[in-house]
Amino acid sequence: MRRKLFHFKAITIFIFLFSFISAKADKEASPFQLDWEDSTANNSFNTYSDFLPVLVFDSLQTTDLLPFTLPYTISYQKEPESRPLLDLEKKYDSLMIKNQIERRSVHYISITRPELIDFYDLHQFDNTLNYVQEEEKMIHVEGVEEPQLLPTPFILETPKRNKDNEPWKLNGDLFLQLSQYFVTDNWHKGGTPNTTLLSILKYDIDYKKNRWLLENDFDTKIGFYHTFEDSNHVIRINNDIFKINSRIGYQTSMTPKLYYSATIDFSTSFFKGYKKSNSNEVITYFLSPTRCFFGLGMDYRHNKNTAVKVYPLSYKIICLLPNSGIDPLSVGIDSFHCHKSYPGYMIQTELNWKFSKEIKITSDFDLFSSYNCRNIELDWETVGLFTINRFLSTRLSLIMRFDNTPLNEKAKVQIQEQLSFGFSYHFQ
Repeated sequence: MRRKLFHFKAITIFIFLFSFISAKADKEASPFQLDWEDSTANNSFNTYSDFLPVLVFDSLQTTDLLPFTLPYTISYQKEPESRPLLDLEKKYDSLMIKNQIERRSVHYISITRPELIDFYDLHQFDNTLNYVQEEEKMIHVEGVEEPQLLPTPFILETPKRNKDNEPWKLNGDLFLQLSQYFVTDNWHKGGTPNTTLLSILKYDIDYKKNRWLLENDFDTKIGFYHTFEDSNHVIRINNDIFKINSRIGYQTSMTPKLYYSATIDFSTSFFKGYKKSNSNEVITYFLSPTRCFFGLGMDYRHNKNTAVKVYPLSYKIICLLPNSGIDPLSVGIDSFHCHKSYPGYMIQTELNWKFSKEIKITSDFDLFSSYNCRNIELDWETVGLFTINRFLSTRLSLIMRFDNTPLNEKAKVQIQEQLSFGFSYHFQ
């Protein structure tokens, strides 16, 4: 009996010693089984922690370019091990998965929302295979508190504002153009040397949101004319107009192209103008004559380049300053009066043709008539703009006018044609 008890105790002690020696050997063999209370172990942990970002942010892999699926649930399985994972190993595995999801997310954004990605220096990009071949690039990712370097061929940026969707739109054109003609006194065809300088400034402020539409157009045109035939005036004015047009519209429920609208049109002059060469008869003066048109009606806008506006309820007012020196009868005002008004109707059309990037033609037609058709004022201006480069262009304009309101002469069709070349600039 004593011999059996002795053998049992010996076997028990042998098993205990074997288990102790095996556990110690496993502890020394595994680099992850660290004694957290030992200073050497703490230094090893710091070394692994510093090494983690390098392991996590690896290069772009082919598997990252597979079609993206949103990871609602993430599972990560490894082969069964004899020991449980340490916190350091779990952290490393989770960071690897997170990094792969981030890189695949960037690729998914580049495929579905390319306008948010700035592609640069890509050698190949195949939308069919969703495959990108690109060397690793260290780029700066914006929108974080501290700069981070990520090896990816894409830069995430804040999407640019789309001006087409903004309610306010501003744009304008500036022209400074010159035309010149010179002949000697003995030229066999005759003629008079002359020089013309034309300056034009147009600016539009438009607002469109929901069913409301607001348009404001500013148009200034000043032309200076010099000829040796005119001995009374060194410089004369052949173009002088300052015009403001404002329209407000509300979209109808019948069709989105039809608007209920109201308009105000104001036009006047700035400088003193004379009727003919060597003549002192004044036909324009500062704020004289001044024309104002008011209209209520409807607008039909087929597209942004075509519009027809009909105002069956309209009103025209024309006035002169008392000291302007202009004959009131020449603008349809009775003698010894400074203003006159007419009720009537008004029709306006706007047409724009852009044949190419260099050729553009616009045509504006304005008609006002009193209800009895005794007072008719018609202006039809067609302009061809031929662009040479960003700052040079040629402009050809043809203006036809008919006005039977003057009381001192018979109404006739008036025509002005002008070809000029010079500086032009479009701004927004």
